Amino acid sequence: MHRTLYTREGPREGASCRLAAVGDLMLSGEVSRRHRPELGPIEAFNDVAPILRSGDIVFGNLETPLCDPGAEGTMFHAHPAMAAVLASTGFNILSLANNHILEYGPEGLRISAELVSRDGIAVLGAGNSQEAARQPVIMERQGLRVGFLGFARTLQAQNDPAVPGFVEWDEELAVQAIRRLRDSVDVVVVSIHIGFMWIDYPKPEFKQAADRLMQEGAHVVLMHHAHVLQGYAAGRGRLAIYNLGNFIADIYEGQTGVTVVPDLQLESAIFLIDLDRRGVVEVGVVPIATTSDLRVTVAADDHASRILERLERITREVASGEYVAGFARQRVELNTGNELAVLAVHLRKGNWRELGTNLLRARPGHIGMLARFAAKKLGTLWKRP
Repeated sequence: MHRTLYTREGPREGASCRLAAVGDLMLSGEVSRRHRPELGPIEAFNDVAPILRSGDIVFGNLETPLCDPGAEGTMFHAHPAMAAVLASTGFNILSLANNHILEYGPEGLRISAELVSRDGIAVLGAGNSQEAARQPVIMERQGLRVGFLGFARTLQAQNDPAVPGFVEWDEELAVQAIRRLRDSVDVVVVSIHIGFMWIDYPKPEFKQAADRLMQEGAHVVLMHHAHVLQGYAAGRGRLAIYNLGNFIADIYEGQTGVTVVPDLQLESAIFLIDLDRRGVVEVGVVPIATTSDLRVTVAADDHASRILERLERITREVASGEYVAGFARQRVELNTGNELAVLAVHLRKGNWRELGTNLLRARPGHIGMLARFAAKKLGTLWKRP
């Protein structure tokens, strides 16, 4: 099922091309155990590859280092041969700016970037140094110059700017980068790994940041990290997708062995964004779903309708401002319990460095979340007979 979400008024201006965009590619865990490129052809993406290849530019967020750490029991890594699989599926630009790309250190990032580059895929938001990571990627397709910038909000320390790393999100840094880029390309696209996991809505500050980036000259803002779709905004040749959801993931991989809103994490969409010299011409969407054997498929009609209805409902609520209270409520309900479970795992295993690192990232907002979570739990206990 293909649906048009937005069409700009007026004719196309000059050259045009299509950007196909999806969210998080997490190729580790059960995904890597089921789909092993060293053993033969991978069929996990066969159903959706023709749709992706309809794009002149095909974007995703590669959240799994492609390296062999040589140790059993490690998480969040995939076979190096997956780079060629992604290239054959149609991807030609991947963001490597995210919270998992340094799971195996700067060397793991360097190897991953080298592998995807070798297979003709441009690396966005990461590089062999901070200076290299901050460089825009400019792709010329059908006579149109499209410039990309990539960032990730992770709060991870990257203390040596001379080693491989990614660009940590900074709104002012992003604004300055857009201002430098916008006069040398026809279209500006900004990718940001940002958001709160599993929640229906973007954090209000992140939504406002996307608005500002579009005002400064970004034509498309692509957000990812929440692992669920979070609505979009489109108008006057501009588009913000507040979270692209999962393209593929083993949603049970992690420190706690549990997951939140599993049904929503197994559904997403391919966004087909037509561009010209005035920005976004048209936005279409194809709902997708991950099967029990971890293949990405076009969602069946009933399922596709549910995905689209949810996407449009969230979009309306964000546009009206009604989402703010829902965001605060879901942040407590869906995020706090999982964060406490992760801390408990570190405490039980004696991972003192990890525990300390997580605690040092605490902000005043986390204290408020914990208080509301505790009050809700106490209220539930109080009501029990």
